[in-house]
Amino acid sequence: MPAGKTIIIYDSKCHFCINTKKFFERLDKHKKLRWVGIDSFDYKKYSLKKEDLLKEVHLIYDAKVYKGYYAFKRISKKIPLLFVFYLFSLIPGIDFIGNKAYKIIAKHRYKL
Repeated sequence: MPAGKTIIIYDSKCHFCINTKKFFERLDKHKKLRWVGIDSFDYKKYSLKKEDLLKEVHLIYDAKVYKGYYAFKRISKKIPLLFVFYLFSLIPGIDFIGNKAYKIIAKHRYKL
């Protein structure tokens, strides 16, 4: 993967996940993000497990893997229209709250 390329691996069988992806794609005017469904992703190449990918979204940037809430935090840093959310996430304690909220949503995403 070229340096600086951002790949987001999402559950392409989850309607909530698909709609979330579409929302972020509309905001990503400069096409900085490449979304790949789990079934189309060569997860073994990155030493990832499919079971882990099914639990939460994963983002790969410069050979680093960000999961769940931290993946969305990274997305908000890359999309200018969402940068204010990234700045908000820098407030002490917000990561704890954001991570807990993400885990609840991820657990119930098929019902949303």
